[in-house]
Amino acid sequence: MVKNNYRQATPLALTPTDRYYQGIVLPANTKKTESMSRGLLSTIKVLGVSALTILLYPLPVRADDYISPDLVKVTTPSYRPGSIGFKPRLGVYEYSVSWEGITAASCSVTIEKKNNTFLINAAARTYSGIDLFYKLRYEALSTISSQDFTSINLTINHQENSRHKNIQLDFAPEGETITSVRGKGASDPDKKFLSFTPNNLTLDPIGAAFLARSLDWNIGETKHFDVFNGKSRYFISLSAVERTTIDYKGEERPVLVITPQVRNLTTTKPRAKLREAFIYVSDDEQREVLRIVSSVFIGSVTTELESFTPAQDSSPRLEYVHANDDSTSRAQMR
Repeated sequence: MVKNNYRQATPLALTPTDRYYQGIVLPANTKKTESMSRGLLSTIKVLGVSALTILLYPLPVRADDYISPDLVKVTTPSYRPGSIGFKPRLGVYEYSVSWEGITAASCSVTIEKKNNTFLINAAARTYSGIDLFYKLRYEALSTISSQDFTSINLTINHQENSRHKNIQLDFAPEGETITSVRGKGASDPDKKFLSFTPNNLTLDPIGAAFLARSLDWNIGETKHFDVFNGKSRYFISLSAVERTTIDYKGEERPVLVITPQVRNLTTTKPRAKLREAFIYVSDDEQREVLRIVSSVFIGSVTTELESFTPAQDSSPRLEYVHANDDSTSRAQMR
């Protein structure tokens, strides 16, 4: 459906400032296009930060509005994984992101396990047609504890149109200190360095997402998290609003519906109202994010799990081979 100033596409009627993609002429109004683009980025980065936490997008903040993270005083519960026996599946999750029925981007979340850690690679990219007016390439590489999902390190490579940003986060054991390095590319001579003691359980977005998925949830319950993205600290509230079933690819799936709220703790600017979002998480021990629906400036953006590819078993394969005298056999590892 075409809404507001979005009109049916007629290629012969295009003006030099209009952008045409999948049967829709996108508005030339720069302000509205930028607002829609940020709304798209919001949903993409919901997946980009491991598929259960809201956007931690560093909105423009003037120097006199910025509060250093070490000056923030906040207390949140020290959650521990719940009784559901949360078992994230190892492998690759592939998601599609669409706006008003227009496929706009793809996301992937790859989960591996090494010793007592999870290694997560979260990536997102807009499709070529969307690149004409808004181009996103995003990758986050995270290491978190497989025991309690606390953060160890996080690297973000973020290209948005012509802007390029890199972020490196390191979390000392027991939450003693958090350090970050931010720059506009590897050769940026003006990198921003930050180190502080949080005095609270502070997580990166991916660690917070995994910890939230591991918890026991009662309907009407809200859980709070202190999250740092390399520049700003956020107070994130996740509320369980419903247990229901949804039609997911022709199958009825029991889900837990989560709604997020966010507050930037490192700015003096008035609190901005977060547009409504619903996160549909499978109500089982895997707690897979099946669908996200979020409102944007015009319409809504839907993110849906398209496929999952299990990781290949890397353990040695046991075979039995016969000895030379054919009278005995021995086990051989392949």
